[in-house]
Amino acid sequence: MIGQPLSIQGLHKTYAGNTHPVFDGFDLQVEAGCLCAVVGVSGVGKTTLLNCVAGLDHWEGGGITVGGEPVPAGAEARALYRRRFVGLAFQQPHLLPEFTVRENLRMPLLIQGEVSAQAEDWIAELLSTVGLGELGERLPGQLSGGEAARAGLARALVRRPALWLLDEPTGNLDPATAEEVFGFLLDLHAELRPTTLLVTHNPGLAERCMRTVRLG
Repeated sequence: MIGQPLSIQGLHKTYAGNTHPVFDGFDLQVEAGCLCAVVGVSGVGKTTLLNCVAGLDHWEGGGITVGGEPVPAGAEARALYRRRFVGLAFQQPHLLPEFTVRENLRMPLLIQGEVSAQAEDWIAELLSTVGLGELGERLPGQLSGGEAARAGLARALVRRPALWLLDEPTGNLDPATAEEVFGFLLDLHAELRPTTLLVTHNPGLAERCMRTVRLG
């Protein structure tokens, strides 16, 4: 699936027990295929924004649409929405430790019933694209931090989602490794063109995105 436009209109979000809203009528339009950095000081709501767009957090007002379709309200419908539209990658890649790298990439496809020779070819292509072509049979515990981060990015794109939500995917890496991983990120985005929100505290990385949105 190619990238789809993202529209956030009048978003209102308040944490339980707080009186001050995180978002009070927040608007954002991101065109299809854009790589958009999301920056701002800690606690301003960057991760909350990703969680709302992913349908992981509820909000009190406003709406979010992807490709003109609203993020649904019910838990089951939101899970289906994530499977259909969303690829997620985090500061910690959260690879399943008992499965190989290749099996970790295969898992989202198996959940959707996409078991075929073409799917296996695509997994092999993704692993090669992120420089892990020779490491597919390793367990996550046998990977370096940079290798694990690249595997997490590949898994987030294995279903070719329209929307890629990245929360500090290089945040735990040293500067040289972060730069390497970000290069692979750019390559993946250029190939698949998902609409992307990238949360980062690194101004150098944000400057290399197509657009930057500052919260706060």
